Amino acid sequence: MNIAGRKFIYEDNNVADMQTENGLVEMNGFNEIESSQQLVYTLIKLGVQSNTAKCLVCLHVHGSSTSRMLQTNCNIRQPDISVAIAELRRLKVVKLDSTASAGRGRPSHIYQLTGTINECIVPFIEEAQDKITYIVSAITTLENLAHRTNR
Repeated sequence: MNIAGRKFIYEDNNVADMQTENGLVEMNGFNEIESSQQLVYTLIKLGVQSNTAKCLVCLHVHGSSTSRMLQTNCNIRQPDISVAIAELRRLKVVKLDSTASAGRGRPSHIYQLTGTINECIVPFIEEAQDKITYIVSAITTLENLAHRTNR
């Protein structure tokens, strides 16, 4: 299968394409495009919104990107990019650099990860662990309540 110049991103129930410049991309901690697909898929399984996971991995694969570049590389509409970037900024894994446009108009925003991909997935792991703790606690409470009513 020739993967040069295609997009590789998780969409709905299957792994689709996210744009690559040289086909197979060498990434820190990941050797192949398939690893980036797995990263997106696993983040989604942890409860991360799909567009947020796509943007995170896209910034990892391509480095600093404008909103337009993210739209093209991830095949996501601009409003969805804004929502995903807001979530990544809330978690402090993406920083924003504004550059003044030539002449009138809005400044251009350039987004980049604040650390390595290993550092940037930590907040997602912590949120998933918090959810697990909450669920285990709720199960224990439910079992205790059910046990008391059976007496």
